[in-house]
Amino acid sequence: MARVDPGMQILQEWQVSESLSVQQIRPDVWIHTSWQTLANGARFPGNGLVVRDGDALYLVDTAWGLDNNRALLDWIDEELALPVKAAVVTHFHDDSMGGTGVLEARGTPVFGGPMTVELGREAGEALPAPIADLMRAPVARVGPLEVFYPGPGHSRDNLVVWIRRSRVLFGGCAVRSPVYAGRGNTADGDLRGWPLAIGRVRDRYAAAAVVVPGHGPAGDVSLLSHTIGLFPDAGGQ
Repeated sequence: MARVDPGMQILQEWQVSESLSVQQIRPDVWIHTSWQTLANGARFPGNGLVVRDGDALYLVDTAWGLDNNRALLDWIDEELALPVKAAVVTHFHDDSMGGTGVLEARGTPVFGGPMTVELGREAGEALPAPIADLMRAPVARVGPLEVFYPGPGHSRDNLVVWIRRSRVLFGGCAVRSPVYAGRGNTADGDLRGWPLAIGRVRDRYAAAAVVVPGHGPAGDVSLLSHTIGLFPDAGGQ
């Protein structure tokens, strides 16, 4: 089970199924972690968030896999008993937006950056609706979520999401955990732009208390410096 760093308090946790767990890290923020078996046989986790805003919930990234998405929504119904008002997906890969169709079938709107919509269409994925404000500026809001496009990195479209009142930053797959060596999947990456993008994230969200990567345990802002440091050839430090 992927967990936050030992120094950070987990308020409550649930093992929803063999391939889905949830950890509450703030009164209004939960990390959902879903597992998939890769081609090499290794089981690998992917993270997202559930965020409460009043009497409604928002998702940041879908769970990884259709069954995991259904299980996550069932858990929300049973444990939180609040409606999911909307979801934001942070890039076009399956570990971020693969559950879009499941959410939309339940009447939950899913939003992504305009570039995510285009890349998802090319990949044949179920598509989110574009966040129109990101066509004009790098920052937009979806309910309590501040969505920021820092530039290309892990993928050309990767977004990060900031929950100001909880000081939680979801870096998604643009942010690497030291638990997993190296840069991870770079097939759609921009290796020159990546450290620059995370530098912009570090500058903008220096007040973050918790940083959640797309894969592996959450930590603090040092995860941003760690990610930048994976690109010494680009001047990362």
